[in-house]
Amino acid sequence: MHGTPTPLLRIRNLSVDFDGLAAVDHVDLSVAPGEVVGIVGESGSGKSVTMLALMGLVDAPGQVRADEIRFNGVDLLAATARERRRIVGKDMSMVFQDALTSLNPSYTVGFQVAEVLRRHQGLRGSALRKRVVELFEHVEIPDAKARIGAFPHQLSGGMNQRVMIAMAIACDPKLLIADEPTTALDVTIQAQIMRLLLSLQKERGMALVLISHDLAVVSEVAQRVAVMYAGEVIETRTVPAIFDAPHHPYTHALLQAIPENNPGAARLAALPGVVPGRDDRPSGCLFAPRCVHAVDACRAARPALARLDPLDSRDPHADAAVRCIRPLNLARAGAQGAVQ
Repeated sequence: MHGTPTPLLRIRNLSVDFDGLAAVDHVDLSVAPGEVVGIVGESGSGKSVTMLALMGLVDAPGQVRADEIRFNGVDLLAATARERRRIVGKDMSMVFQDALTSLNPSYTVGFQVAEVLRRHQGLRGSALRKRVVELFEHVEIPDAKARIGAFPHQLSGGMNQRVMIAMAIACDPKLLIADEPTTALDVTIQAQIMRLLLSLQKERGMALVLISHDLAVVSEVAQRVAVMYAGEVIETRTVPAIFDAPHHPYTHALLQAIPENNPGAARLAALPGVVPGRDDRPSGCLFAPRCVHAVDACRAARPALARLDPLDSRDPHADAAVRCIRPLNLARAGAQGAVQ
Protein backbone atom coordinates (compact mmCIF):
# COMPACT_ATOMS: atom_id res chain seq x y z
CA MET A 1 0.00 0.00 0.00
CA HIS A 2 3.07 2.28 -0.04
CA GLY A 3 2.29 5.51 -1.86
CA THR A 4 -1.48 5.05 -1.71
CA PRO A 5 -3.24 8.11 -0.20
CA THR A 6 -5.24 7.72 3.00
CA PRO A 7 -8.81 6.86 1.92
CA LEU A 8 -11.53 9.44 2.46
CA LEU A 9 -13.91 6.49 2.87
CA ARG A 10 -13.05 2.99 4.01
CA ILE A 11 -15.65 0.23 4.35
CA ARG A 12 -14.51 -3.15 5.62
CA ASN A 13 -16.59 -6.33 5.84
CA LEU A 14 -19.99 -4.63 5.47
CA SER A 15 -23.07 -6.87 5.50
CA VAL A 16 -26.75 -5.93 5.31
CA ASP A 17 -29.42 -8.60 5.93
CA PHE A 18 -33.17 -8.40 5.34
CA ASP A 19 -34.99 -11.34 6.97
CA GLY A 20 -32.26 -13.78 6.01
CA LEU A 21 -31.45 -12.28 2.60
CA ALA A 22 -27.85 -11.04 2.38
CA ALA A 23 -28.47 -7.91 0.30
CA VAL A 24 -24.85 -6.92 0.97
CA ASP A 25 -22.38 -9.67 1.81
CA HIS A 26 -18.96 -8.84 3.36
CA VAL A 27 -18.20 -5.84 1.13
CA ASP A 28 -14.90 -3.94 1.23
CA LEU A 29 -14.67 -0.56 -0.50
CA SER A 30 -12.41 2.47 -0.34
CA VAL A 31 -12.59 5.89 -1.98
CA ALA A 32 -9.67 8.34 -2.09
CA PRO A 33 -10.16 12.12 -1.78
CA GLY A 34 -11.27 13.53 -5.15
CA GLU A 35 -11.56 10.06 -6.73
CA VAL A 36 -14.43 9.00 -9.03
CA VAL A 37 -15.46 5.40 -8.32
CA GLY A 38 -18.12 3.55 -10.29
CA ILE A 39 -20.21 0.76 -8.74
CA VAL A 40 -21.86 -1.41 -11.38
CA GLY A 41 -24.02 -4.53 -11.55
CA GLU A 42 -27.54 -5.75 -12.28
CA SER A 43 -30.58 -4.78 -10.23
CA GLY A 44 -30.45 -6.70 -6.95
CA SER A 45 -26.65 -6.70 -6.78
CA GLY A 46 -26.55 -4.59 -3.60
CA LYS A 47 -25.14 -1.37 -5.07
CA SER A 48 -27.69 1.04 -3.60
CA VAL A 49 -28.05 -0.81 -0.28
CA THR A 50 -24.29 -0.55 0.29
CA MET A 51 -24.44 3.24 0.03
CA LEU A 52 -27.70 3.50 2.02
CA ALA A 53 -25.98 1.57 4.83
CA LEU A 54 -23.10 4.05 4.72
CA MET A 55 -25.57 6.94 4.98
CA GLY A 56 -27.40 5.28 7.90
CA LEU A 57 -30.61 4.98 5.86
CA VAL A 58 -31.29 1.24 6.19
CA ASP A 59 -34.48 0.83 8.21
CA ALA A 60 -35.86 -2.25 10.00
CA PRO A 61 -35.94 -5.15 9.32
CA GLY A 62 -32.56 -4.43 7.73
CA GLN A 63 -29.56 -5.28 9.93
CA VAL A 64 -26.22 -3.60 9.23
CA ARG A 65 -22.91 -5.06 10.43
CA ALA A 66 -19.35 -4.07 9.58
CA ASP A 67 -15.81 -4.30 10.92
CA GLU A 68 -15.11 -0.72 9.89
CA ILE A 69 -16.89 2.25 8.32
CA ARG A 70 -14.59 5.26 8.49
CA PHE A 71 -15.19 8.56 6.73
CA ASN A 72 -12.76 11.49 6.78
CA GLY A 73 -11.12 10.07 9.89
CA VAL A 74 -14.41 9.55 11.78
CA ASP A 75 -15.44 6.06 12.91
CA LEU A 76 -19.10 6.03 11.85
CA LEU A 77 -19.78 2.77 13.71
CA ALA A 78 -18.85 4.43 17.01
CA ALA A 79 -20.40 7.83 16.18
CA THR A 80 -23.53 8.97 18.01
CA ALA A 81 -26.71 9.78 16.08
CA ARG A 82 -25.97 13.50 16.53
CA GLU A 83 -22.41 13.12 15.19
CA ARG A 84 -23.72 11.19 12.17
CA ARG A 85 -26.29 13.92 11.43
CA ARG A 86 -23.51 16.51 11.38
CA ILE A 87 -21.73 14.51 8.66
CA VAL A 88 -24.58 13.13 6.53
CA GLY A 89 -25.99 15.86 4.32
CA LYS A 90 -22.98 18.09 4.89
CA ASP A 91 -19.65 16.34 4.29
CA MET A 92 -21.28 13.27 2.70
CA SER A 93 -24.41 13.56 0.59
CA MET A 94 -26.43 11.49 -1.88
CA VAL A 95 -28.42 12.07 -5.06
CA PHE A 96 -31.15 9.43 -5.36
CA GLN A 97 -32.58 7.65 -8.42
CA ASP A 98 -35.97 9.35 -8.73
CA ALA A 99 -35.98 12.98 -7.66
CA LEU A 100 -39.77 13.30 -7.72
CA THR A 101 -40.20 10.58 -5.09
CA SER A 102 -37.22 11.88 -3.05
CA LEU A 103 -38.46 15.47 -2.80
CA ASN A 104 -41.33 16.33 -0.43
CA PRO A 105 -44.40 17.27 -2.53
CA SER A 106 -45.77 19.49 0.26
CA TYR A 107 -42.91 22.02 0.22
CA THR A 108 -41.36 24.22 -2.46
CA VAL A 109 -38.03 23.09 -3.86
CA GLY A 110 -36.42 26.29 -2.58
CA PHE A 111 -37.60 25.57 0.96
CA GLN A 112 -36.17 22.04 0.83
CA VAL A 113 -32.72 23.22 -0.30
CA ALA A 114 -32.86 26.02 2.30
CA GLU A 115 -33.54 23.46 5.05
CA VAL A 116 -30.11 21.87 4.44
CA LEU A 117 -28.39 25.26 4.70
CA ARG A 118 -30.34 26.20 7.85
CA ARG A 119 -29.44 22.96 9.59
CA HIS A 120 -25.78 22.68 8.64
CA GLN A 121 -24.65 26.27 8.08
CA GLY A 122 -27.09 28.27 10.20
CA LEU A 123 -28.07 30.62 7.37
CA ARG A 124 -31.21 32.74 7.80
CA GLY A 125 -33.17 35.48 6.03
CA SER A 126 -31.86 37.20 2.91
CA ALA A 127 -28.47 35.44 3.10
CA LEU A 128 -30.27 32.09 3.02
CA ARG A 129 -32.44 33.05 0.05
CA LYS A 130 -29.43 34.43 -1.83
CA ARG A 131 -27.50 31.19 -1.30
CA VAL A 132 -30.41 29.03 -2.53
CA VAL A 133 -30.64 31.14 -5.72
CA GLU A 134 -26.86 30.83 -6.20
CA LEU A 135 -27.09 27.04 -5.88
CA PHE A 136 -29.95 26.86 -8.39
CA GLU A 137 -27.92 28.94 -10.83
CA HIS A 138 -24.88 26.77 -10.19
CA VAL A 139 -26.76 23.63 -11.25
CA GLU A 140 -28.04 25.51 -14.32
CA ILE A 141 -31.71 25.87 -13.36
CA PRO A 142 -33.03 28.69 -15.56
CA ASP A 143 -34.87 31.64 -13.96
CA ALA A 144 -33.61 30.50 -10.56
CA LYS A 145 -35.30 33.25 -8.53
CA ALA A 146 -38.72 32.22 -9.80
CA ARG A 147 -38.08 28.47 -9.57
CA ILE A 148 -37.31 28.48 -5.83
CA GLY A 149 -41.04 29.01 -5.23
CA ALA A 150 -42.07 26.01 -7.35
CA PHE A 151 -43.32 22.68 -6.00
CA PRO A 152 -41.76 19.44 -7.30
CA HIS A 153 -44.79 18.53 -9.42
CA GLN A 154 -44.45 21.85 -11.27
CA LEU A 155 -40.95 21.00 -12.53
CA SER A 156 -39.72 18.49 -15.10
CA GLY A 157 -37.78 15.38 -14.12
CA GLY A 158 -34.52 16.98 -15.22
CA MET A 159 -35.19 20.14 -13.21
CA ASN A 160 -36.08 18.12 -10.10
CA GLN A 161 -32.85 16.16 -10.46
CA ARG A 162 -30.95 19.46 -10.61
CA VAL A 163 -32.73 20.50 -7.41
CA MET A 164 -31.55 17.27 -5.78
CA ILE A 165 -27.98 17.98 -6.91
CA ALA A 166 -28.21 21.54 -5.56
CA MET A 167 -29.34 20.12 -2.22
CA ALA A 168 -26.53 17.55 -2.23
CA ILE A 169 -23.74 20.08 -2.94
CA ALA A 170 -25.17 22.87 -0.75
CA CYS A 171 -22.59 22.39 2.01
CA ASP A 172 -19.59 21.54 -0.19
CA PRO A 173 -19.44 17.80 0.59
CA LYS A 174 -16.20 15.86 0.47
CA LEU A 175 -18.08 12.84 -0.91
CA LEU A 176 -21.08 12.83 -3.26
CA ILE A 177 -22.92 9.58 -3.95
CA ALA A 178 -24.99 9.54 -7.15
CA ASP A 179 -27.37 6.57 -7.25
CA GLU A 180 -28.47 6.00 -10.86
CA PRO A 181 -28.95 9.79 -11.16
CA THR A 182 -30.25 9.67 -14.74
CA THR A 183 -32.49 6.58 -14.68
CA ALA A 184 -35.85 8.33 -15.07
CA LEU A 185 -34.67 10.91 -17.63
CA ASP A 186 -34.58 10.94 -21.41
CA VAL A 187 -31.26 10.52 -23.19
CA THR A 188 -30.57 14.21 -23.85
CA ILE A 189 -31.23 15.19 -20.24
CA GLN A 190 -29.17 12.21 -19.00
CA ALA A 191 -26.11 13.58 -20.81
CA GLN A 192 -26.70 17.05 -19.36
CA ILE A 193 -26.99 15.75 -15.79
CA MET A 194 -23.82 13.64 -16.13
CA ARG A 195 -21.88 16.61 -17.51
CA LEU A 196 -23.13 18.71 -14.61
CA LEU A 197 -22.10 16.12 -11.99
CA LEU A 198 -18.62 15.73 -13.48
CA SER A 199 -18.17 19.48 -13.78
CA LEU A 200 -19.12 19.97 -10.11
CA GLN A 201 -16.85 17.11 -9.04
CA LYS A 202 -13.83 18.58 -10.80
CA GLU A 203 -14.59 22.16 -9.77
CA ARG A 204 -14.98 21.29 -6.08
CA GLY A 205 -12.45 18.46 -5.88
CA MET A 206 -14.96 16.19 -4.16
CA ALA A 207 -14.95 12.40 -4.35
CA LEU A 208 -17.80 10.91 -6.38
CA VAL A 209 -19.32 7.43 -6.14
CA LEU A 210 -21.43 6.75 -9.22
CA ILE A 211 -23.85 3.83 -8.96
CA SER A 212 -24.91 2.74 -12.43
CA HIS A 213 -25.88 -0.18 -14.64
CA ASP A 214 -24.56 1.76 -17.66
CA LEU A 215 -21.00 0.58 -18.19
CA ALA A 216 -20.51 2.98 -21.09
CA VAL A 217 -21.10 5.99 -18.81
CA VAL A 218 -18.90 4.57 -16.06
CA SER A 219 -16.05 3.90 -18.52
CA GLU A 220 -16.03 7.58 -19.48
CA VAL A 221 -16.09 9.15 -16.01
CA ALA A 222 -14.72 6.75 -13.37
CA GLN A 223 -11.08 6.24 -12.41
CA ARG A 224 -11.84 2.94 -10.67
CA VAL A 225 -14.74 0.47 -10.82
CA ALA A 226 -16.20 -2.00 -8.31
CA VAL A 227 -18.42 -4.67 -9.89
CA MET A 228 -21.08 -6.15 -7.59
CA TYR A 229 -23.05 -9.37 -7.94
CA ALA A 230 -25.59 -10.83 -5.48
CA GLY A 231 -24.37 -8.54 -2.68
CA GLU A 232 -20.66 -9.21 -3.19
CA VAL A 233 -17.90 -7.16 -4.78
CA ILE A 234 -16.58 -9.58 -7.42
CA GLU A 235 -14.00 -7.37 -9.14
CA THR A 236 -12.39 -3.99 -8.48
CA ARG A 237 -9.98 -2.48 -10.99
CA THR A 238 -8.87 0.81 -12.50
CA VAL A 239 -10.17 2.28 -15.74
CA PRO A 240 -9.44 1.42 -18.53
CA ALA A 241 -7.83 -1.85 -17.35
CA ILE A 242 -11.12 -3.42 -16.27
CA PHE A 243 -12.74 -2.66 -19.64
CA ASP A 244 -9.74 -3.73 -21.72
CA ALA A 245 -9.20 -7.06 -19.95
CA PRO A 246 -11.89 -8.00 -17.38
CA HIS A 247 -10.87 -10.80 -15.03
CA HIS A 248 -14.24 -11.95 -13.68
CA PRO A 249 -16.59 -13.82 -16.07
CA TYR A 250 -19.50 -11.66 -14.84
CA THR A 251 -17.67 -8.43 -15.72
CA HIS A 252 -16.85 -9.94 -19.10
CA ALA A 253 -20.53 -10.87 -19.65
CA LEU A 254 -21.69 -7.33 -18.77
CA LEU A 255 -19.24 -5.85 -21.26
CA GLN A 256 -20.30 -8.29 -23.97
CA ALA A 257 -23.89 -7.06 -23.63
CA ILE A 258 -22.95 -3.49 -24.64
CA PRO A 259 -24.09 -2.73 -28.22
CA GLU A 260 -20.68 -1.25 -29.11
CA ASN A 261 -19.12 -4.64 -28.36
CA ASN A 262 -21.50 -6.42 -30.76
CA PRO A 263 -20.81 -4.76 -34.13
CA GLY A 264 -22.84 -6.35 -36.92
CA ALA A 265 -24.51 -8.88 -34.60
CA ALA A 266 -28.20 -9.64 -35.17
CA ARG A 267 -28.71 -9.98 -31.41
CA LEU A 268 -26.85 -8.64 -28.38
CA ALA A 269 -24.93 -11.14 -26.27
CA ALA A 270 -27.23 -12.08 -23.37
CA LEU A 271 -26.48 -13.36 -19.89
CA PRO A 272 -28.99 -16.13 -19.04
CA GLY A 273 -30.48 -16.55 -15.58
CA VAL A 274 -31.05 -14.08 -12.74
CA VAL A 275 -29.26 -12.84 -9.62
CA PRO A 276 -29.90 -15.41 -6.85
CA GLY A 277 -32.35 -14.50 -4.10
CA ARG A 278 -32.64 -15.63 -0.49
CA ASP A 279 -33.76 -19.20 -1.21
CA ASP A 280 -31.64 -20.09 -4.25
CA ARG A 281 -28.14 -18.93 -3.27
CA PRO A 282 -25.61 -21.60 -4.28
CA SER A 283 -23.10 -22.85 -1.73
CA GLY A 284 -20.14 -22.15 -3.99
CA CYS A 285 -19.49 -19.18 -6.26
CA LEU A 286 -22.74 -17.19 -6.50
CA PHE A 287 -22.21 -16.65 -10.23
CA ALA A 288 -21.42 -20.30 -11.00
CA PRO A 289 -24.98 -21.27 -12.16
CA ARG A 290 -24.76 -18.60 -14.92
CA CYS A 291 -21.05 -18.91 -15.73
CA VAL A 292 -19.88 -20.65 -18.92
CA HIS A 293 -16.42 -21.12 -17.37
CA ALA A 294 -17.59 -22.81 -14.13
CA VAL A 295 -16.04 -26.12 -13.05
CA ASP A 296 -16.80 -28.38 -10.08
CA ALA A 297 -14.39 -26.45 -7.84
CA CYS A 298 -16.40 -23.27 -8.45
CA ARG A 299 -19.53 -24.95 -7.10
CA ALA A 300 -17.79 -26.46 -4.08
CA ALA A 301 -16.72 -23.35 -2.15
CA ARG A 302 -17.24 -19.57 -2.15
CA PRO A 303 -14.11 -17.87 -3.55
CA ALA A 304 -12.49 -15.02 -1.62
CA LEU A 305 -11.89 -11.56 -3.07
CA ALA A 306 -8.17 -11.87 -3.74
CA ARG A 307 -5.75 -9.08 -4.56
CA LEU A 308 -4.19 -9.29 -8.00
CA ASP A 309 -0.51 -9.35 -8.81
CA PRO A 310 0.17 -6.21 -10.93
CA LEU A 311 2.24 -8.34 -13.34
CA ASP A 312 -0.78 -10.53 -14.03
CA SER A 313 -3.51 -7.89 -14.15
CA ARG A 314 -1.56 -4.97 -15.65
CA ASP A 315 -3.28 -2.94 -12.95
CA PRO A 316 -0.92 -1.25 -10.45
CA HIS A 317 -3.64 -0.14 -8.01
CA ALA A 318 -3.25 -1.70 -4.58
CA ASP A 319 -6.95 -2.57 -4.36
CA ALA A 320 -7.17 -4.41 -7.70
CA ALA A 321 -8.87 -7.71 -6.88
CA VAL A 322 -11.12 -10.45 -8.26
CA ARG A 323 -13.41 -13.06 -6.65
CA CYS A 324 -12.76 -15.99 -8.98
CA ILE A 325 -10.60 -19.14 -8.89
CA ARG A 326 -10.22 -19.05 -12.70
CA PRO A 327 -9.79 -15.35 -13.59
CA LEU A 328 -9.79 -14.39 -17.26
CA ASN A 329 -7.26 -12.36 -19.26
CA LEU A 330 -4.23 -12.80 -17.05
CA ALA A 331 -0.94 -11.64 -18.53
CA ARG A 332 1.02 -14.73 -17.54
CA ALA A 333 -0.34 -18.04 -18.85
CA GLY A 334 -1.60 -20.25 -16.07
CA ALA A 335 -1.23 -17.55 -13.38
CA GLN A 336 -3.99 -17.42 -10.81
CA GLY A 337 -3.26 -13.76 -10.24
CA ALA A 338 -4.13 -13.81 -6.55
CA VAL A 339 -2.00 -12.52 -3.71
CA GLN A 340 -3.67 -13.50 -0.44
